[in-house]
Amino acid sequence: MKIMIVDDEKAVRDSLAEFLVKIGHEIIIAPNGTKALELFHEENNVDVIITDIRMPDMDGLELLRKIKIVERSTSDVILITGHGDVNNAVKALQYGAYDYFQKPIKIKELAIILDRCADYRNFRRKHYELKRNYEERIALETNNWRAEIERLRDAYMKEKGIDNILVHSEGMRSIINLAEKFSLDRTIPILIQGESGVGKEMIARYIHYYAEGNKITPFIPLNCATIPDNLFESELFGYEAGAYTGAVSTGKKGKIEAAESGSIFLDEIGDMPPNLQVKLLRVIEDRKFFKLGATKETPTDVRFIFSTNRDLSEEVNLNRFRLDLYYRINLGTILIPPLRERRDGIIPLATRFLSDALTRRGKKYQGFSKKAQDLLVNYEWPGNVRQLKNVMERLSFSEIVGEVTHSDVAFFVKEQSSSRKKPQHAQTSYLLGCKLDEMPDEGINLEALIDEIIRNALMKNGGNKTKTAQYLGMSRRSLHYRLKRDKVNEHV
Repeated sequence: MKIMIVDDEKAVRDSLAEFLVKIGHEIIIAPNGTKALELFHEENNVDVIITDIRMPDMDGLELLRKIKIVERSTSDVILITGHGDVNNAVKALQYGAYDYFQKPIKIKELAIILDRCADYRNFRRKHYELKRNYEERIALETNNWRAEIERLRDAYMKEKGIDNILVHSEGMRSIINLAEKFSLDRTIPILIQGESGVGKEMIARYIHYYAEGNKITPFIPLNCATIPDNLFESELFGYEAGAYTGAVSTGKKGKIEAAESGSIFLDEIGDMPPNLQVKLLRVIEDRKFFKLGATKETPTDVRFIFSTNRDLSEEVNLNRFRLDLYYRINLGTILIPPLRERRDGIIPLATRFLSDALTRRGKKYQGFSKKAQDLLVNYEWPGNVRQLKNVMERLSFSEIVGEVTHSDVAFFVKEQSSSRKKPQHAQTSYLLGCKLDEMPDEGINLEALIDEIIRNALMKNGGNKTKTAQYLGMSRRSLHYRLKRDKVNEHV
């Protein structure tokens, strides 16, 4: 087997390496956890990692967590330590360690463990081969206990809304590392920036659930672009009984109070009304707020996570966003690049989305052809991950025989191209049903015309509501109101 030895003591590394080479193993050596993780990404198919727990910079438990939980690697990890600690042993097994034992290392015991590990890996490899060639039920029965653990773990991740975080590039790995770093301090506001559809809320949920661990605390999302100005304050802060005409007689909790001890996620913070921005700033700084109609302040302990697809610094220059609030929420910034800038993740994401969609419909497929992969990778994906997921969902309704071909996935490119080719004046003429210098005698259905214009503008802008609103010369809030009232089909 290919075995990596990680220990900050050179004598331990050398003696272990010498023994393992003698019994026929290929050895990689790392002096600490950070170097081990770097070598793990460079090497192919590391079977087993033997690591000390106590090391400078990154300890063995953190290395185990990154490999087994973040990377979801099938490599087995054996932990060794010179200090007996029941808590560390329990945590190691929870993270997915194969085994755990103390120094001084007993060579015979280590050899037996490695033999068992090799047998187990061979058994697991055969299990995967059976799973590809036979019905899923038969394959799962050969390793039922492990399949059940995987099923429960995936169900938990899906329930929490973070099942689609897949790390396939250094860029996404750095984002995950940054999210974990910021999550350690609940007092730091976190600002997640990126285009629509890149997965900002998913990263926000990851920050919350990574920090909370096994504790059950609320994660409360609120889209600032969907709340009317006159309801925003009561929605955010809540109100006391009789605070205003029409208020519920018992009063109502706001989103901040509902998120107590957990996290509140304010999506599209750039759309928050200016008069509420100063009140939000005070809550972040003082950790207390007034409900509508209240005479006493309510203390709060929440983590603030924000997101935007706008350039907030430009919004500040245009006097649409407060400078002091921008500086306050910009302490922990995470920038998620668009999908077109991380193309190495397109095929793994497409594979995951299509597999999930086909599984729900009782279908199977045999991957993507080379031409289909080239088409997916070279497309610009203006709607980012959300658009890719929607395309895979639509594809799952098709009759797929064997591989997904170029013609199977070309439909969305043709749709986008045809919508972009129509000149604006020709499109308007088509919608009116007459020449621009003529008006029909029977009249025009203005509401239907506006709906059609909005629908085509959404297609033109890849489903991005902010760009669509700018294109149509209207506010994003007005666009959202129109879409909600008239139920315009937003599918692109």
